[in-house]
Amino acid sequence: MIDVIYFVAVSITLFVIGIAGVVITRHFLLMLLSIEVAIAAAALLAVTFFYSIAPGNIMLLLFTIWTIAASEAIALVSFYRYLSKYEASLDVTRLSRLKE
Repeated sequence: MIDVIYFVAVSITLFVIGIAGVVITRHFLLMLLSIEVAIAAAALLAVTFFYSIAPGNIMLLLFTIWTIAASEAIALVSFYRYLSKYEASLDVTRLSRLKE
């Protein structure tokens, strides 16, 4: 059986790295990627606990997590294309000054 504590430690570490990335940087894309890392850590924790409850039956959960990750990647590309189209700064302190 898998020792769950190692996966919990890895997911907590990834979550802390993701939150630290959001807090430290002011660049919009890096903040979105840091949020992606934090959500991936939560997904790893969910898969770990689901596997410990019902081993061998995690395909539906994995499919759901991959779908969420794909939609986040599409949103990231959409935001980047929108901001680069209007030649806007990606500094989040300047986003409130954008005018259409």
